[in-house]
Amino acid sequence: MIKQKSYSIIIAAGGTGGHIFPALAIALDLKAKGHRILIAGTGNELEKKIFSQYDIEVKYFKARILQRKGLKTFFIWSNYKTIFYTFFSNKKEREFIEGFGAALVVGMGGYPSLSLGNASVQAGALLIVHEQNAKAGVANRLLAFRNCTAIIEGLPGGFAKFITYINGNKVYLGNPIRPEIIKQRKPSREFPDNSKTARILIVGGSQGARSINHVAPKAMDLLSKKIKVEIRHDAGKVDYPLVKKMYQEFNINANVSKFIDDIAEAYGWADLVIARAGALTVSELSAVGLPSILIPYSHATDNHQFYNAKFLEDKKATEIILDKDLEPEKLADISKSFFSEKDKLRKELIAENELSPEAIEKVINLQNLIDKSYEYIESSSPTEIFKPSSFK
Repeated sequence: MIKQKSYSIIIAAGGTGGHIFPALAIALDLKAKGHRILIAGTGNELEKKIFSQYDIEVKYFKARILQRKGLKTFFIWSNYKTIFYTFFSNKKEREFIEGFGAALVVGMGGYPSLSLGNASVQAGALLIVHEQNAKAGVANRLLAFRNCTAIIEGLPGGFAKFITYINGNKVYLGNPIRPEIIKQRKPSREFPDNSKTARILIVGGSQGARSINHVAPKAMDLLSKKIKVEIRHDAGKVDYPLVKKMYQEFNINANVSKFIDDIAEAYGWADLVIARAGALTVSELSAVGLPSILIPYSHATDNHQFYNAKFLEDKKATEIILDKDLEPEKLADISKSFFSEKDKLRKELIAENELSPEAIEKVINLQNLIDKSYEYIESSSPTEIFKPSSFK
């Protein structure tokens, strides 16, 4: 097979910001390199708002979601219809891939990833699966059983060892981070210093975070009695009125928003971040070099947010508070420690981590990976092609 100089590529991702923003980072980079790029999503409100800001082709597919209710999951008729449609009745997706002339489909997780990833194999396109979390999601685990050209881990250990028995072409490259965020990597500020105000960014993710929203305002009230603070709080659409009212009652002049459009600027402003532990948040904090207090969402599939946070905790770059332990006094005390304990903030900012800008450049630049995908077809030693050293 003769390598092409450019390719038609579909990036399948949708649902939440954790899938959307990594897909967008890859799409914009590949488009700038001359490839024809299309993002396939579900068409929800968040996707439409974000994608409309960029000159990128988008196609929306109806989301069919598995309902999870413990053991009752196996007795929900709609779940069987979803599985049947995804694996045995995806003519629409297959014809779309063929009509677009896609040489490659990159699955980023979520329903579009599962349906288009499965159809890509039938359509003769190459399939690369990218898992952002430290524990692989259901869609990507199912696709791992398909004829994937390669599987990329955004955080090490996403597929654990079982994947080696299914597909040996696994490589850890990291999560794709938008260039404007990488540019915010900053030197530490000197604390304690009573002449400076501690700037704290509270982020609930694209869907908000109820427990953080209810506890953080009171915690910031307690903290403000000990040190000077300035607060930005991304409360999400649902909790926005409540969070704004709570800060007003505590007489704290906090900047409360429903969604932060320019997260890069917010990172550049902040000294400390309090957030959930989605894969994108963990990767962005690591790339920027910001210390954090992470509160993993306790109901995340396979508790993957805890393992995401553990990645940074092991490198001494975050403090973890479990949802069940989240109280105003505890959050205030840990927040204060970042600004009162000698050198803690500086050490956290420069903590050694694997998601350095150099590593991030590797995953944003997928040209090498695409070329190696074509090498794979003709090679009798695919493991050699996809070993990490080949991406240096």
